[in-house]
Amino acid sequence: MSGAGAGPLDGRAALAEAYAHGPGRVVEPGVSPGVAAAAGARVPLRGLAGCGRFGAAVAHLLTAVATPLRWEPWNQYNDHRAYPSARAAHTVDLVLLAGGRWVLDAVRRELVGEGTPALGGAVEIELVRRRDRLSAGYREFGDVLAELEVGHVGAALVGHARRLGLRAEVDGVVVRVSSHRESGAAVAPSPVRSSGVGPRGIAADPRPLARAVLDAVVDAVGRSPGGLRHRVAVRGVRDVVDGWHAVDGGLRVVEPGDAVRSLGAVFGHPPGVFDVASANLALVTTGDPAEAVAAGGPDGYRALLRAAGATGQRVCEAAAGAGAFCRPARSVDDGALEGLVGAPAGHCLLYLLVIGRPRGAGFAYDLSPVEA
Repeated sequence: MSGAGAGPLDGRAALAEAYAHGPGRVVEPGVSPGVAAAAGARVPLRGLAGCGRFGAAVAHLLTAVATPLRWEPWNQYNDHRAYPSARAAHTVDLVLLAGGRWVLDAVRRELVGEGTPALGGAVEIELVRRRDRLSAGYREFGDVLAELEVGHVGAALVGHARRLGLRAEVDGVVVRVSSHRESGAAVAPSPVRSSGVGPRGIAADPRPLARAVLDAVVDAVGRSPGGLRHRVAVRGVRDVVDGWHAVDGGLRVVEPGDAVRSLGAVFGHPPGVFDVASANLALVTTGDPAEAVAAGGPDGYRALLRAAGATGQRVCEAAAGAGAFCRPARSVDDGALEGLVGAPAGHCLLYLLVIGRPRGAGFAYDLSPVEA
């Protein structure tokens, strides 16, 4: 899964890749490389409105999901979009297949290609992995981050397409969008997704969290595909016992105790950078790569990562709607965390989402286009 794309794998290579991403992996510090902008003719996204209501709706979809929506001058990573991205590297390019291949230049809100975009009543959006936007120090683990992001982007596109009155579905790394009952007008933006950054790093407000936040998270997890196993650590949520809870078919406690604070021992960042023990919720997702490859072929492991990313996107959106931040994290001791959640022997860690009420919010510049 390295480089700008990803070639086919056989089952044995897919499993070797999965195991290389687990305990014992090496990640070294490094600077994300600069990547040149795409070359070719440029068409402003708003130009798709010339293709009628469907074209206008597709333009609003790409704008709302994939382009910078606000700029936080006080944040380490300033530009924020509808989905999280490791190191804000944005390791997924969106390519609109409409009378040719049109790469989205998200910063400039332009499509780059040859000729003129042609939209009928349906288009495909290819999600192209751009592992090259991450530091080489991530080694093969950068592929995990890119694949999780593919899942995030696909889920974000499907969710916002429905709000615009479009039909959309994900098939691997392609999102198919078709006309339905779109008006061509913009819709209300999604709730602002907080990164959880406060005056002393990333930390949650110490006051008890409303049960409604946990309920929203459980509902979002309930819509995740099969093959994933979820456990949520709960701390300081009104009317809920602290401890590890299962979320399959609703919330049920499986091990009362100080589950969230136990994460501090397996987390890779010090409390001054990311105080994971202050969080109210921590969702741990695991899956079985061998089972996924046996059921889905060589792409099974990648599909498992994409499913975890898609679930993560829905949880991020649910948390934002309930006034909480949801911070994806993968800087952990995988084996120790798998042990904490009692993961089955064949499972590996796929994702950790840390959730809480933000301590505060700084000034942000609204970057949404005036015409939207």
